Amino acid sequence: MRRQRVVILAAVVLLLGTARSAAAQQVHAAEDALSDANITVRIYGPDNRPLKQQAFVTLYQRGSTMQLGTVMTTVSSEAVLTGMPGYGPYTVTVSASGYQTASRDFEYDLASGRVEVDVIMHPLAGAGGAAAVPVPLDPKTQAHVDKGLEAMKAGKFQDAQKELNEAHKVAPENSNVCYLLGAAYQKGNDLKSAQTYLEKATSIDPDNVQALVALGQLHDQQKNYKAAIASLEKAATLDKSQWLARWVLSDAYLRTGQYEKAARSAQAAVELANGAANKAELIEGEALAQLGRRDEAIKALQGFLRDLPGDPAAPAVRALITRLQSAPESPRKPGSN
Repeated sequence: MRRQRVVILAAVVLLLGTARSAAAQQVHAAEDALSDANITVRIYGPDNRPLKQQAFVTLYQRGSTMQLGTVMTTVSSEAVLTGMPGYGPYTVTVSASGYQTASRDFEYDLASGRVEVDVIMHPLAGAGGAAAVPVPLDPKTQAHVDKGLEAMKAGKFQDAQKELNEAHKVAPENSNVCYLLGAAYQKGNDLKSAQTYLEKATSIDPDNVQALVALGQLHDQQKNYKAAIASLEKAATLDKSQWLARWVLSDAYLRTGQYEKAARSAQAAVELANGAANKAELIEGEALAQLGRRDEAIKALQGFLRDLPGDPAAPAVRALITRLQSAPESPRKPGSN
């Protein structure tokens, strides 16, 4: 089983890496026939009125953790996403300090035209929607932030770092600016600088869920799984709807042998994300296989194939299912807690 696990993990990771590279090439193509299309996301508070504070709106292709673009809302609590990479299913996530992360799925096709997505935000438990709200940025500083976000969307990470450093000079104690600067360095693969600014963001605002998730992703990338788990568990505790934190957390649990937790976290990510985290079924299936729960593992992996039949990892998953079906069910292993 141990040798089988190593082979399967290597195959799946390779396939997922290839899929991410292909998506990046599509998103950052020089010419985009759909560049005039846009998605307008309108953000409301629990009173159904426009949210009074700024929020981050991030676009994903459904079933992928790769961000296609992030924008901040305007004073009218709207965000416009442009330069769609192609037709298909998408997910937008919205986060704001003191509020639960919200996700909405939508379809973009030939008949869609301009799409409008309404998102209602709900306060975090005990936060009342007023916890650690950053001071609004002045127009000049906000312009640097907007340019930085646009540069990140275009894959111009050095340009993004330059713009966001200008914003940081003016607002060094703004948790969101520190988070964005850290994210820009993270995307540019300068992990040391990314860690500096993400840690600063979480020191300014210990409940900045986006910064905690990004820091957890960074530690997971560095194979510092203990630190990753600490950040991601806090993010998941603060925001019960944070599916990305649970997805990355399931990977960290899997790699530290905490298979029961990995399976539960992956399952929660799938349930919360409404299709955006179906790839987490891979981790759930792997964790269940490690626990000796063959039939449950096969069911989870078959769910992945049902939800994402065209995914590049599908052949490796089918091969894994075949191996599991031909092997006798092992005695159950206790999950490491």
